[in-house]
Amino acid sequence: MFDLKADPAWRPLLHLSRLSLGSGQQQEAEVSLQHEGSAPLKVLARTRLAAPQGIGEDSLCVLFLQDQRQAEARLRTEKLASMGRMSTAVAHEIRNPLAAIAQANALLAEDLSDPKQLRLTNMVGQNAKRLEKIVDDILNVARARGANFSERDALHGLSEAVYKIARDWAQQHGQTGMIGFEIDPAVHSVRFDHDHLRQVMVNLLDNAHRYASRHLEAIQITVTYGDEVALVSIWSDGARMDQTVERHLFEPFFSSESRSSGLGLYISRELCERHSATLTYQRNSRIRDSQLHEGNEFMLTLTRLTSSMSAESDHNTPWQASLY
Repeated sequence: MFDLKADPAWRPLLHLSRLSLGSGQQQEAEVSLQHEGSAPLKVLARTRLAAPQGIGEDSLCVLFLQDQRQAEARLRTEKLASMGRMSTAVAHEIRNPLAAIAQANALLAEDLSDPKQLRLTNMVGQNAKRLEKIVDDILNVARARGANFSERDALHGLSEAVYKIARDWAQQHGQTGMIGFEIDPAVHSVRFDHDHLRQVMVNLLDNAHRYASRHLEAIQITVTYGDEVALVSIWSDGARMDQTVERHLFEPFFSSESRSSGLGLYISRELCERHSATLTYQRNSRIRDSQLHEGNEFMLTLTRLTSSMSAESDHNTPWQASLY
């Protein structure tokens, strides 16, 4: 026996129970349960009302919970089976003629002097590069599925790695004042490859930058540790997503941007799953300019390694999380 009101993580279930008792009808909804130090758990919750046990007694509300992770994993597997082989084969077939088009266009541009004609060859070149990136993204999906974790891929010193990746990204984009940090400086090892972490973080930072304001600390990065997991959060003060966008956020080839391949978040989640990690989205609030602002938060939940697989801890780290 426990009280649903005692833990904030159970509030979605408490709300659904009250709604069912208040309306006298059965309810069904997908809810996200998140306990402190743990990844969000998405469940399908159903309520059933039981008759009072006696005169003057209250009705009982029975909750049935179904873990949605298995159903979502099965759907993703079916999608991969149906479109993975086809998209990879198409990408291979496109790559050779695309390279020929790009090379011929470059040779043609060398012999032209008319500004109008040069603008046309420039358009061809830009779109060829865009197609090349789409082809690379498709092939990266296959590489992500084939990646296997080994002990040598362990990432030692997650906090420092996250900070350096974000710092490099900020310097390359000229946005050193845009990122705020709240990073636990403890040295812990996680089950993740460094290059894959960079790929995931750069994609999340690119997305955050696209929709965030240009205020100081409009993007905020936090790193915290639980007993068994490490949590990396990338938050930005962008506007709320449309529900249709949020519903298909991690699906391949889905994008709200006409010039995007729609594979960035999909590949990022695939890479996370290869390393027994999760990538989730939620709407959350953070303090910016001394005021509370709503924003979009992507949460990486990584598996911490045992002490036998970790590097020695040293809490006196030589780096400081400052871009100034």
